[in-house]
Amino acid sequence: MNINRIFYIAKLTIPIATAYVPLGLALGVFMVSSGVQWFWAPVAALVIFAGSIEFLVVSFILAGLPLATVAWTTLIVNFRHIFYGLSFPLKSLRTPLQKLYGIFALTDETYGITCTSEGKKLTGAEISLLQVISHLWWVGATLIGALIGTLIPPEITGFEFALTAMFVTLAIDAVRHTVDNKLITYAVISSVFGVLMEYYVVNNAFLAAGLICYLSLISKDYIYSREEAIINDI
Repeated sequence: MNINRIFYIAKLTIPIATAYVPLGLALGVFMVSSGVQWFWAPVAALVIFAGSIEFLVVSFILAGLPLATVAWTTLIVNFRHIFYGLSFPLKSLRTPLQKLYGIFALTDETYGITCTSEGKKLTGAEISLLQVISHLWWVGATLIGALIGTLIPPEITGFEFALTAMFVTLAIDAVRHTVDNKLITYAVISSVFGVLMEYYVVNNAFLAAGLICYLSLISKDYIYSREEAIINDI
């Protein structure tokens, strides 16, 4: 791989950095302000590398939750990655190490790049380099955030809201740019279903119930479209 291609891959990660750097800074500050030693922030960013879960891990540690609860919550939060695997170009990754790291470092942002028109042209080595650089953005930002956190007075709070703010912003942006109002309707239905399950059936069931409801709704449409296509072919 020549130097021009390396610079090209690094350039592709700039949009990723615009998301990772502010969130990584917030994560580092949040961990330190929650009483976690600063060096655990970059370690968590290096080993876990899942933004939303890393924010939740702090709460898990402080609450002393059992491992089964942590595992179940992680599965629910990152359940969407199962669908990413259906179209992620894993076959382009040659060696077992590349494949393992490719699965480990598969995030929303890197998936979005590798599955677009430009990203589809990347070789296996270039995909790995893209993921490594993206990973370094996250680890570096978290480390800097942790160091900054050691200088911030404990009276300043609110960093735990960074992840919520990100998802609210992403949701608003998705609504503004979507052309399929049906998916928004499904999201609203799933949210209402999750709330009802949370309050009237099982505590802490909102996320799992909402995801299952949404998956059922879009699966219904998929099955219907397949059946319609078969009928049209007859």
